[in-house]
Amino acid sequence: MTAAGSALYQPVSLNREYLAGKMLERYTEKHAKTWNEFSLERRARIRDEFLAAIQNLEESLATESPAFLVNHAWWLQSRFTAGNFPPGFTISFFEVFKTILSRELPGDYRKNAGMFARNAVSILKSTSEGTGAHPDSETNLSPKARSFLKSVLAGDSDRCRAVIDKALAGGTTVREIYIEIFQPVLHEMGRLWQQNEVTIAQEHYVTALIRQIMEQMHNQIAPTGRTARQKKTVVAACVGEELHEIGIRMVADFFEMDGWDVYYTGSNTPAKSILVAVKEQKADVVALSITMPSRLTELQYLVRSLRGDKDTAQVKIIVGGFPFGLVPDLWKKVGADAVAGGAQDAVAAASLLKAVPV
Repeated sequence: MTAAGSALYQPVSLNREYLAGKMLERYTEKHAKTWNEFSLERRARIRDEFLAAIQNLEESLATESPAFLVNHAWWLQSRFTAGNFPPGFTISFFEVFKTILSRELPGDYRKNAGMFARNAVSILKSTSEGTGAHPDSETNLSPKARSFLKSVLAGDSDRCRAVIDKALAGGTTVREIYIEIFQPVLHEMGRLWQQNEVTIAQEHYVTALIRQIMEQMHNQIAPTGRTARQKKTVVAACVGEELHEIGIRMVADFFEMDGWDVYYTGSNTPAKSILVAVKEQKADVVALSITMPSRLTELQYLVRSLRGDKDTAQVKIIVGGFPFGLVPDLWKKVGADAVAGGAQDAVAAASLLKAVPV
C-alpha cells in the first residue's frame, strides 16, 4: 500500500473551457498586435494549448508536484519554437496562464497553482528560446539504432528488418534489441516530432513497424531466453484509453522470457476489463502502463478496485510509464507496490515482490 508520508493522488477537475476562454480574452487584450497577426488556425491552436496546459495543471495539483506542468511548458516551448511562433511567445502564454489562475481558481487550488505556474515561467526564462529544447532531451543512439532510425526515416521497412536480422545473426539477443535499438529509436522519434522534424505519420509508421518486427521475433523468445518455468502469472495492460502499447508489450515479452505465464491485453483496455482479467487468470502480478498524465485518474481507480476486491486484494501491482519518471513517488501516491522504468526493471521488481511474504 501507499507508504507513510506519501500523499495520496487526489484527482482534480477544473472548468477547462471557462478558464481557457478567460485566458484567450486576456491574451487578446495584453498582446493585441501579436494576436491580430495570427491566422484563425493558429488562434484555434492557442486555445487548444491552453486547454492542454490546464489539464497538466490538474495532474500537478492532484500529485502536489509542479512536474507535470513544468514538463508541459518545456514541451510546449519546443513545439512553439518549431512552429515559428514569435520569440518569447511561450513565456507570454504562461504569464497569461498564471494571471488567470490567480483570478479565477478557487482558494483551495490557487496557492499551489500559482506556485506551479510561476515555477514554469521561471524555468522557461532560464532556457534558450532559440531551440526550446528540454535540457535532457538528446537521445544517445548506438550504431545499430542509428542505422535502424535512418532506414525508418527513409521509409525502408526491408532495410529496417535487415538491420535486426543482422543483429540477431551476430548474437544480439531479443532483450538487447528491445533495449538498445527499439527503445532509443522510439524516444528519438518522439524528440524529432517535438522539434517538428518528423510528422505524426512517420512516428506512427515506426511504431507500427517495430510492433510487426516484435511479433515476427516472438517465436524466438522462448528458445533464446526462457529460464525455468516460474509457475506465476502476470497480466500486462495499458489502462483506459491509453494507446501507447509498445512499452507494455516489451514488459510482457520480458516476463515471458523469464518463464512467466503472460496475459497481455495491450492498449485501450477499460479498467473494469483488466480487473476481470486479473480475477479470471488468478494473476500474481499486474503490470500497468500509461504514457499520458491524464490517464492517472483511471489508473488509480483500477488500483483501488483491485485492492477493494477480495479476489484481487493480494495481487502485486507494478506501474510504469512517462508520468512515473516525472514524479518519483507517484507509484506510492496511486497505491501500487512498485514502479518500473522499463521491461527489465518490471521483471526484477516482480521477483522482489514475490519474495516478500503476504
